[in-house]
Amino acid sequence: MTRRGVYPGSFDPLTVAHLAIADAAVEAATLDRLDLVLSRDALGKDGAHTSLDTRVDAIERAARTRPWLGAHVTDDRLIADIARGYDAVVMGADKWAQVRDPEWYGHDVRARDAALAALPRVLVVPRPGFDTDGAEVLEIAPEHAHVSSARAREGAHHLRAPEARRRVIVDGNNVIGSRPDGWWRDRAGAQRRLVVALQNLADRSGDQVAVVLDGRPAADLPAGVHAGVLVAYAARGGRNAADDRIVEEVERDRDPASLTVVTSDRELARRVGALGASVESAGSLIRRLESELP
Repeated sequence: MTRRGVYPGSFDPLTVAHLAIADAAVEAATLDRLDLVLSRDALGKDGAHTSLDTRVDAIERAARTRPWLGAHVTDDRLIADIARGYDAVVMGADKWAQVRDPEWYGHDVRARDAALAALPRVLVVPRPGFDTDGAEVLEIAPEHAHVSSARAREGAHHLRAPEARRRVIVDGNNVIGSRPDGWWRDRAGAQRRLVVALQNLADRSGDQVAVVLDGRPAADLPAGVHAGVLVAYAARGGRNAADDRIVEEVERDRDPASLTVVTSDRELARRVGALGASVESAGSLIRRLESELP
Protein backbone atom coordinates (compact mmCIF):
# COMPACT_ATOMS: atom_id res chain seq x y z
CA MET A 1 0.00 0.00 0.00
CA THR A 2 1.09 3.56 -0.68
CA ARG A 3 2.12 5.36 2.48
CA ARG A 4 1.02 9.00 2.44
CA GLY A 5 2.00 11.85 4.71
CA VAL A 6 0.72 15.40 5.08
CA TYR A 7 2.60 18.54 6.05
CA PRO A 8 0.16 21.43 6.71
CA GLY A 9 1.43 25.02 6.62
CA SER A 10 1.18 28.42 5.00
CA PHE A 11 4.57 28.15 3.19
CA ASP A 12 4.63 31.93 2.86
CA PRO A 13 7.19 31.67 1.35
CA LEU A 14 8.45 28.13 0.91
CA THR A 15 11.85 27.94 2.63
CA VAL A 16 14.90 25.70 2.51
CA ALA A 17 13.84 24.39 5.93
CA HIS A 18 10.39 23.37 4.66
CA LEU A 19 12.04 21.23 2.00
CA ALA A 20 14.60 19.82 4.44
CA ILE A 21 11.75 18.83 6.78
CA ALA A 22 9.86 17.23 3.89
CA ASP A 23 12.97 15.25 2.89
CA ALA A 24 13.50 14.09 6.49
CA ALA A 25 9.85 13.09 6.96
CA VAL A 26 9.79 10.96 3.83
CA GLU A 27 12.88 9.12 4.98
CA ALA A 28 11.87 8.74 8.64
CA ALA A 29 8.36 7.44 7.93
CA THR A 30 9.22 5.65 4.67
CA LEU A 31 6.57 7.66 2.86
CA ASP A 32 5.75 7.22 -0.81
CA ARG A 33 3.99 10.58 -0.94
CA LEU A 34 4.06 13.77 1.13
CA ASP A 35 1.49 16.49 0.48
CA LEU A 36 2.17 20.08 1.52
CA VAL A 37 -1.33 21.33 2.30
CA LEU A 38 -2.36 24.97 2.51
CA SER A 39 -5.62 26.14 4.11
CA ARG A 40 -7.54 28.85 2.31
CA ASP A 41 -8.25 30.39 5.71
CA ALA A 42 -5.38 29.29 7.92
CA LEU A 43 -6.04 29.06 11.64
CA GLY A 44 -4.08 31.55 13.73
CA LYS A 45 -2.75 33.50 10.72
CA ASP A 46 -3.45 37.20 10.17
CA GLY A 47 -3.30 36.85 6.39
CA ALA A 48 -0.93 35.72 3.70
CA HIS A 49 1.79 37.94 2.26
CA THR A 50 1.75 36.19 -1.12
CA SER A 51 -1.16 34.72 -3.06
CA LEU A 52 -2.25 31.13 -2.64
CA ASP A 53 -1.51 30.43 -6.31
CA THR A 54 2.04 31.76 -5.95
CA ARG A 55 2.70 29.50 -2.98
CA VAL A 56 1.22 26.45 -4.69
CA ASP A 57 3.30 27.17 -7.80
CA ALA A 58 6.49 27.22 -5.72
CA ILE A 59 5.69 23.81 -4.20
CA GLU A 60 4.87 22.39 -7.62
CA ARG A 61 8.22 23.62 -8.95
CA ALA A 62 9.96 21.91 -6.03
CA ALA A 63 8.06 18.73 -6.87
CA ARG A 64 9.75 18.56 -10.25
CA THR A 65 12.88 17.31 -8.50
CA ARG A 66 10.94 15.48 -5.76
CA PRO A 67 8.39 13.18 -7.47
CA TRP A 68 6.93 12.22 -4.09
CA LEU A 69 5.99 15.82 -3.22
CA GLY A 70 2.51 17.24 -3.74
CA ALA A 71 0.68 20.53 -3.22
CA HIS A 72 -2.95 20.70 -2.11
CA VAL A 73 -5.35 23.41 -0.96
CA THR A 74 -8.11 22.76 1.58
CA ASP A 75 -10.95 24.52 3.35
CA ASP A 76 -10.13 22.58 6.54
CA ARG A 77 -8.39 24.52 9.30
CA LEU A 78 -7.73 22.07 12.15
CA ILE A 79 -4.76 19.71 11.85
CA ALA A 80 -6.98 16.75 12.78
CA ASP A 81 -9.26 17.49 9.83
CA ILE A 82 -6.41 18.13 7.39
CA ALA A 83 -4.62 14.90 8.42
CA ARG A 84 -7.68 12.67 8.04
CA GLY A 85 -6.90 9.71 5.78
CA TYR A 86 -3.11 10.13 5.90
CA ASP A 87 -0.59 7.75 7.48
CA ALA A 88 1.55 10.51 9.05
CA VAL A 89 1.34 14.21 9.79
CA VAL A 90 4.33 16.56 10.00
CA MET A 91 4.45 19.80 11.97
CA GLY A 92 6.68 22.09 13.99
CA ALA A 93 6.73 21.93 17.78
CA ASP A 94 4.93 25.29 17.92
CA LYS A 95 2.04 23.85 15.87
CA TRP A 96 2.05 20.71 18.07
CA ALA A 97 1.54 22.98 21.08
CA GLN A 98 -1.51 24.49 19.36
CA VAL A 99 -2.93 21.07 18.50
CA ARG A 100 -2.84 20.16 22.21
CA ASP A 101 -4.25 23.49 23.40
CA PRO A 102 -8.02 23.34 24.22
CA GLU A 103 -8.32 27.01 23.22
CA TRP A 104 -8.23 25.99 19.55
CA TYR A 105 -11.28 23.78 20.18
CA GLY A 106 -13.41 26.39 21.92
CA HIS A 107 -11.92 25.34 25.28
CA ASP A 108 -13.62 21.97 24.85
CA VAL A 109 -11.16 19.41 26.30
CA ARG A 110 -13.18 16.46 25.03
CA ALA A 111 -13.09 17.86 21.49
CA ARG A 112 -9.32 18.34 21.84
CA ASP A 113 -8.85 14.77 23.06
CA ALA A 114 -10.97 13.40 20.21
CA ALA A 115 -8.91 15.35 17.68
CA LEU A 116 -5.66 14.04 19.14
CA ALA A 117 -6.96 10.48 19.10
CA ALA A 118 -7.86 10.84 15.41
CA LEU A 119 -4.37 11.90 14.37
CA PRO A 120 -2.16 9.49 12.43
CA ARG A 121 1.52 9.06 13.28
CA VAL A 122 2.82 12.48 14.36
CA LEU A 123 6.29 13.71 13.37
CA VAL A 124 7.30 16.94 15.10
CA VAL A 125 10.22 19.20 14.28
CA PRO A 126 11.76 20.58 17.51
CA ARG A 127 11.75 24.35 18.02
CA PRO A 128 13.28 26.34 20.88
CA GLY A 129 10.81 26.98 23.67
CA PHE A 130 8.38 24.19 22.74
CA ASP A 131 8.22 20.60 23.94
CA THR A 132 7.60 17.56 21.77
CA ASP A 133 5.84 15.37 24.35
CA GLY A 134 3.63 12.70 22.80
CA ALA A 135 5.12 12.85 19.31
CA GLU A 136 8.06 11.44 17.40
CA VAL A 137 10.89 13.91 16.97
CA LEU A 138 11.95 14.54 13.39
CA GLU A 139 15.64 15.38 13.25
CA ILE A 140 16.85 17.99 10.78
CA ALA A 141 20.22 19.64 10.25
CA PRO A 142 21.05 22.31 12.88
CA GLU A 143 21.31 25.08 10.26
CA HIS A 144 17.58 24.74 9.57
CA ALA A 145 16.50 25.06 13.20
CA HIS A 146 16.11 28.84 13.13
CA VAL A 147 14.84 29.25 9.57
CA SER A 148 11.43 30.88 9.34
CA SER A 149 9.20 32.29 6.62
CA ALA A 150 9.05 35.56 8.56
CA ARG A 151 12.83 35.98 8.34
CA ALA A 152 12.73 35.14 4.64
CA ARG A 153 10.06 37.81 4.08
CA GLU A 154 12.03 40.35 6.11
CA GLY A 155 15.07 40.17 3.86
CA ALA A 156 16.91 36.91 4.56
CA HIS A 157 16.32 35.84 0.97
CA HIS A 158 18.84 33.02 1.17
CA LEU A 159 16.32 31.21 3.37
CA ARG A 160 13.77 31.03 0.54
CA ALA A 161 13.67 27.81 -1.40
CA PRO A 162 15.05 28.48 -4.90
CA GLU A 163 11.64 27.50 -6.26
CA ALA A 164 10.05 30.36 -4.28
CA ARG A 165 12.27 33.05 -5.78
CA ARG A 166 10.61 34.85 -8.67
CA ARG A 167 12.71 34.83 -11.85
CA VAL A 168 12.32 37.94 -13.97
CA ILE A 169 13.68 38.94 -17.38
CA VAL A 170 13.28 42.66 -18.08
CA ASP A 171 13.02 44.10 -21.58
CA GLY A 172 15.24 46.99 -20.51
CA ASN A 173 14.79 49.54 -23.26
CA ASN A 174 11.04 48.91 -23.38
CA VAL A 175 10.82 49.75 -19.67
CA ILE A 176 13.06 52.80 -20.11
CA GLY A 177 10.95 53.99 -23.03
CA SER A 178 7.76 53.74 -20.97
CA ARG A 179 8.79 56.72 -18.82
CA PRO A 180 8.80 60.12 -20.57
CA ASP A 181 11.61 61.42 -18.36
CA GLY A 182 14.02 62.58 -21.07
CA TRP A 183 15.82 59.23 -21.35
CA TRP A 184 16.48 59.86 -25.07
CA ARG A 185 18.98 62.56 -24.15
CA ASP A 186 21.15 60.06 -22.24
CA ARG A 187 20.32 56.46 -23.13
CA ALA A 188 23.38 55.01 -21.36
CA GLY A 189 22.55 56.95 -18.20
CA ALA A 190 18.96 55.72 -18.33
CA GLN A 191 20.20 52.13 -18.59
CA ARG A 192 22.46 52.61 -15.59
CA ARG A 193 19.61 54.07 -13.54
CA LEU A 194 17.36 51.15 -14.44
CA VAL A 195 20.00 48.62 -13.39
CA VAL A 196 20.47 50.37 -10.04
CA ALA A 197 16.71 50.34 -9.47
CA LEU A 198 16.56 46.64 -10.34
CA GLN A 199 19.43 45.95 -7.95
CA ASN A 200 17.45 47.59 -5.16
CA LEU A 201 14.35 45.60 -6.12
CA ALA A 202 16.28 42.31 -6.14
CA ASP A 203 17.80 43.10 -2.76
CA ARG A 204 14.42 43.99 -1.29
CA SER A 205 12.31 41.20 -2.80
CA GLY A 206 14.68 38.30 -3.37
CA ASP A 207 13.69 38.18 -7.05
CA GLN A 208 16.25 36.76 -9.46
CA VAL A 209 16.47 39.56 -12.03
CA ALA A 210 18.00 39.73 -15.49
CA VAL A 211 17.76 42.70 -17.85
CA VAL A 212 18.38 42.66 -21.59
CA LEU A 213 19.48 45.96 -23.14
CA ASP A 214 19.89 47.23 -26.69
CA GLY A 215 23.09 48.75 -28.08
CA ARG A 216 26.75 48.31 -27.33
CA PRO A 217 27.71 47.43 -23.76
CA ALA A 218 28.78 50.46 -21.75
CA ALA A 219 32.39 50.35 -20.51
CA ASP A 220 31.20 50.65 -16.90
CA LEU A 221 28.26 48.25 -17.40
CA PRO A 222 29.55 45.20 -19.28
CA ALA A 223 27.52 42.02 -19.67
CA GLY A 224 27.52 39.99 -16.48
CA VAL A 225 26.17 40.04 -12.93
CA HIS A 226 26.18 43.44 -11.22
CA ALA A 227 25.21 43.42 -7.54
CA GLY A 228 22.69 40.64 -8.00
CA VAL A 229 21.28 41.67 -11.40
CA LEU A 230 22.31 39.87 -14.59
CA VAL A 231 22.90 42.41 -17.37
CA ALA A 232 22.80 41.10 -20.94
CA TYR A 233 22.83 42.81 -24.34
CA ALA A 234 21.23 42.01 -27.67
CA ALA A 235 23.45 39.62 -29.61
CA ARG A 236 23.18 41.76 -32.77
CA GLY A 237 22.09 45.18 -33.91
CA GLY A 238 18.87 46.08 -35.63
CA ARG A 239 15.16 45.89 -35.02
CA ASN A 240 13.87 43.43 -32.39
CA ALA A 241 17.41 42.33 -31.50
CA ALA A 242 16.78 42.47 -27.74
CA ASP A 243 13.39 40.79 -28.20
CA ASP A 244 15.05 37.90 -30.02
CA ARG A 245 17.63 37.55 -27.26
CA ILE A 246 14.87 37.36 -24.64
CA VAL A 247 12.97 34.75 -26.65
CA GLU A 248 16.15 32.69 -27.01
CA GLU A 249 16.69 32.78 -23.24
CA VAL A 250 13.11 31.64 -22.58
CA GLU A 251 13.37 28.90 -25.22
CA ARG A 252 16.42 27.31 -23.66
CA ASP A 253 15.28 27.63 -20.06
CA ARG A 254 14.49 24.30 -18.39
CA ASP A 255 11.44 25.77 -16.63
CA PRO A 256 9.97 28.59 -18.76
CA ALA A 257 6.71 28.53 -16.80
CA SER A 258 8.61 29.90 -13.79
CA LEU A 259 9.84 32.95 -15.75
CA THR A 260 8.22 36.38 -15.85
CA VAL A 261 9.11 38.61 -18.79
CA VAL A 262 8.58 42.32 -18.24
CA THR A 263 7.60 44.11 -21.42
CA SER A 264 4.80 46.14 -22.96
CA ASP A 265 5.75 44.99 -26.45
CA ARG A 266 2.72 42.97 -27.60
CA GLU A 267 4.62 40.83 -30.09
CA LEU A 268 7.32 39.92 -27.57
CA ALA A 269 4.62 39.17 -25.00
CA ARG A 270 2.92 36.87 -27.50
CA ARG A 271 6.17 35.05 -28.33
CA VAL A 272 7.28 34.39 -24.75
CA GLY A 273 3.72 33.59 -23.68
CA ALA A 274 3.58 30.87 -26.34
CA LEU A 275 6.69 29.36 -24.73
CA GLY A 276 5.01 29.24 -21.31
CA ALA A 277 6.42 32.35 -19.61
CA SER A 278 4.29 34.86 -17.73
CA VAL A 279 4.24 38.50 -18.80
CA GLU A 280 4.20 41.65 -16.66
CA SER A 281 3.76 45.07 -18.21
CA ALA A 282 6.49 47.68 -18.10
CA GLY A 283 4.11 49.98 -16.25
CA SER A 284 3.55 47.39 -13.53
CA LEU A 285 7.30 47.07 -12.96
CA ILE A 286 7.76 50.85 -12.95
CA ARG A 287 5.17 51.14 -10.19
CA ARG A 288 7.17 48.59 -8.16
CA LEU A 289 10.34 50.61 -8.82
CA GLU A 290 8.92 54.04 -8.01
CA SER A 291 10.90 54.33 -4.80
CA GLU A 292 14.17 53.46 -6.60
CA LEU A 293 13.84 55.28 -9.94
CA PRO A 294 14.83 58.99 -9.90
